[in-house]
Amino acid sequence: MVKEKIQYGSSTIEYDLDFSERKTLGIKVHPDKSVQVTAPINSDGQDVKEKVLSKAAWILKQQDFFLLFHPLTPPRKYVSGETHLYLGKQYRLKLVDSDKESVKLSAGWITVSLKDKSKKSRVKRLLRSWYKSKAEIHFNQLFKEKLHVTNSLTNESPTLKYRWMEKRWGSCDRNGTIHLNLELIKAPKVCIEYVIIHEMCHLAHLNHSSAFYGLLDKLFPDWRETKDRLENLMV
Repeated sequence: MVKEKIQYGSSTIEYDLDFSERKTLGIKVHPDKSVQVTAPINSDGQDVKEKVLSKAAWILKQQDFFLLFHPLTPPRKYVSGETHLYLGKQYRLKLVDSDKESVKLSAGWITVSLKDKSKKSRVKRLLRSWYKSKAEIHFNQLFKEKLHVTNSLTNESPTLKYRWMEKRWGSCDRNGTIHLNLELIKAPKVCIEYVIIHEMCHLAHLNHSSAFYGLLDKLFPDWRETKDRLENLMV
């Protein structure tokens, strides 16, 4: 098995190439977004690359689908000096003993004050509460800014909800409610916008069909680059 890659627009697709006793080329995209290509023995390398390139759009669509279930940032330990993200930027965590609990952002630090800084579960709750309060502000603002997009997609006015999710960046149900993962408050605003537009497209197409991606291409032309940025930053 060898490592190969192709360039499709601004996206680089890496894949594992193997050879076997088969008559046609096989391509599999796994849930971890890895790509496996199995070619007939004695296949020409350039010919294989051209065939993979012809399937590049499909491969990216499959990877985008699996991204919705991709693991997020590894578990934090909630100790001083640890890095935490907020709107795409890295901040250092500072724990301070204090009779008054608070979370403040200043000069590259997220400072959490509490009575006993050794209680990591309390630090986590305070920090998550702070993230949620920030998400309520930014998510609602970005959602309102993009709401005009839905005028041509549905006759109903979609609503926004948010919660902590383990496996998805967002979702859209049949009732027109868009759900965002509160983890997104750690990502750059453009990445939050991408997820919002992605889910708004589901108001017209509750699937990941070619029609869905055609609409996404129209409404958010740079979605592939933005998706890669989100993925590279948050996993």
